[in-house]
Amino acid sequence: MKVFVYGSLCRNMKNHHYLKNATLTAEQAWTEGELFAGYSYYPLLVKNPSKHTIGEVYEITGDMLSHIDLLEGYEQGDEHSLFVRERVKIDTHQGSEEAYTYFYPHEPKGSPVPHGDWRVHQLLKKDSVYYFAFGSCMDQERMELAGVKPHFQSILGGAVLKGYKLGFTHHVKDGGRADIIEQRGDTVEGVVYQVGQKALNYLYKREGVYSNAYRPIVVQVILKDGRLVPSISFTATVKKEDLTPPLHYAREIHRGGYSYLSKKYIKQLEHRFEHELSVENFSEYLSHYK
Repeated sequence: MKVFVYGSLCRNMKNHHYLKNATLTAEQAWTEGELFAGYSYYPLLVKNPSKHTIGEVYEITGDMLSHIDLLEGYEQGDEHSLFVRERVKIDTHQGSEEAYTYFYPHEPKGSPVPHGDWRVHQLLKKDSVYYFAFGSCMDQERMELAGVKPHFQSILGGAVLKGYKLGFTHHVKDGGRADIIEQRGDTVEGVVYQVGQKALNYLYKREGVYSNAYRPIVVQVILKDGRLVPSISFTATVKKEDLTPPLHYAREIHRGGYSYLSKKYIKQLEHRFEHELSVENFSEYLSHYK
C-alpha cells in the first residue's frame, strides 16, 4: 500500500523516522487539496478541488500505517479525530496512482502555504539556501547581463541530482527551456549556489513562478565533497514534449556548466544539442568554444 505525505513525515522533517523503512516511490507528487500552515510544526490539508498540495509517496506496510494513524490522531469512525485518512488520486511525473493521505476535517488554521509545498515553505525560512541550477542559470555571463551576478557569487561547485532527467519541456516562442523530471535511474548535473532573498526574488521572476510557468521544489543534491544538501530548484508546471532550444540558450547551458560538470555529462549535453535536439549552429559554436 502507498501513502502520500506532505508535512512532518516528508524527508528531512521532524517525523520522517516513521518512514525510515518505507520505500520512496515519488518525491514530486500532488493531490487535490489546500495546505494551511496551522499553528504547530505540521501543516493542515483541507479538501479543495481547485487547489493542489505537493508531497511524497511511499510504499508502506500495514504496521507502518497503524503507527501513522496514531501520529495523525486518526481513529476509524471517530468524528473527533484530529485528521481523517482517505484514499485519493495522486499525480506524479510518471502518471497517476492511488494512495492514502490525511485530511484535516475541521476549520483550517493559519495561512495557505505558497505553492502547496511544505518543504519549500520550511526551507525558505532560512536566511540563505542552496540553489541547484541545471539550465542557463549556471552561466555567470548571463547573470552579469541581467545585473544580478553579485547575488550569485557563493558557488559551491558542481552537484549531482539522482532520480531525475533533463528535459526541454517548457515551450516559449523561440524554443524549449530546461526542466527536471523525476525519473528513477536517471541523473542531472548542475551548479549549486548559496543564495539569499535578493537572488530568490530574481529567480522567482526569471523562472515565471508568478505566472505559473515553473514552481519551486526542494531536491537533495550530492556535492563533489559527498555532502547531501537540500536545495531549491524549479520544475515546469506543464510538461510537453522536448522542444529544441535556441542556440543562445544551449550556449548558456554549455558555457555555464563547462567548468563545473563532469566531462561525461558535458559530452552528453553536446551530443544531445548537436544530434538529438539539432540546435541550429551549435556545432559551429562548439568548434570555436574548444
